[in-house]
Amino acid sequence: MTGRLQGKVAVVTGAGKGIGRASALALAREGADVVITSRTEADLRELAREIEAPGARALVVPADVSKVEDVDRLKQAAHEAFGKVDILVNNAGVGKNGTVQSLTVEDFDWIMASNFRSTFLCTKAFMPGMIERQEGNIIFVGSVAGMQGLPNESIYCATKHAQKGFAESIDYECQPYNVKVSYIAPGGTNTNYGFYNGTRTPGDPMLDGFLTSEDVADAVVFAATQGPKSRVFLIGMRPMNEGLSTGSGSHFKFATR
Repeated sequence: MTGRLQGKVAVVTGAGKGIGRASALALAREGADVVITSRTEADLRELAREIEAPGARALVVPADVSKVEDVDRLKQAAHEAFGKVDILVNNAGVGKNGTVQSLTVEDFDWIMASNFRSTFLCTKAFMPGMIERQEGNIIFVGSVAGMQGLPNESIYCATKHAQKGFAESIDYECQPYNVKVSYIAPGGTNTNYGFYNGTRTPGDPMLDGFLTSEDVADAVVFAATQGPKSRVFLIGMRPMNEGLSTGSGSHFKFATR
């Protein structure tokens, strides 16, 4: 552990797999104590063992962060264990490809709740404490889909645009109190996340050139370790092979978290 985040406490949502898992490990390597949450407890227990092996501390809180009662329980557990939260990584998310005709109202409610309602609830839970202490970082793991509309991702794009707009707005609330807000917008990332009815096929050679979860986790750490006079709001990330696939505009096909 290098110690740049020694004494800090981070909450990472969607920590069981992919970018969330990699971010929790990266923050722990920097010295932070990490509160890890997702729906699947088994994934969290395995992650906690890996975090704790070199001497960091991890708190496992299984939760559905789109539910008020679960977020209240997450906040209570974090404060009981560590007394504060310095870093919130809003990472939990899902996606499903399809046209407006093929996607259902149930799809809309599920994706909106998982991606944006969870962001609002967790921010509302942990931002006031940061403002009161006049320090902290709120980091959104968004997507290039939050920067532009993409084909067959209407609901997903809407949630990611909502996250970015929300982040831009709360930056006005946070900046006077020394709380920093960052929105990370990765392009194609090779994780086990995938999309339901997705555009990614396991074994597709394009995936080999995508960003890794660890690449995005490095951006999370970068956002969390800014000096006292620096605040980085937007971190745009693109894979080196973006634009190399064939077809007009085909690089956007893969430009989703």
